[in-house]
Amino acid sequence: MNILVAEDEFLITLTLKAQLEAMGHRVVGMPRDGESAVAQTKKLRPDMVLMDIGMPGLDGIAATARIMSETPTPVIMLTAYNDRQRVQEALRAGAVAYLLKPVNEAQLKRAIDDTTTRFGQGWSKQPKTEKRNSRRPQERSS
Repeated sequence: MNILVAEDEFLITLTLKAQLEAMGHRVVGMPRDGESAVAQTKKLRPDMVLMDIGMPGLDGIAATARIMSETPTPVIMLTAYNDRQRVQEALRAGAVAYLLKPVNEAQLKRAIDDTTTRFGQGWSKQPKTEKRNSRRPQERSS
C-alpha cells in the first residue's frame, strides 16, 4: 500500500517509515507541514495518509478537512497528546482513526488493517463524487 507520512518531527517520520516498510508498505511522501500534505496527497494519490495533528502552518486537522474535500483519502491521525477535544475535531474533519505517539508497530499495523478492511485499498481511487465517509470514524488509543 502507498502511504503518505505527514509529520513535522523528522525522527518520528523516519521511525514511521521504517515501521511501514517493514510491514511491506511504500512511503510515497513525507511532507513536514499541512499545506504540503494536502498538495502531496493531491499529486501522489496515496492509498492512506498518516497525519500529525500538530503540523506547522495548516494544522493536521485543517489539512485533513481539505484532503477529504479535495482528494478524499483515508487519514489516520497521530497525536502526542490525549486531548479528547482535538481528537474529536480530527474525526469530524474526516480522520478515520487516531493513534497516540509514540506509535509501536503493532498499533500502526492494527490501525492500517482496520482502515483497509473498512474502506478497501482502492478507497482513495474512487470518483470524487461518491460519498466516502458514510461510516462513522472509530477512535483508537491503543
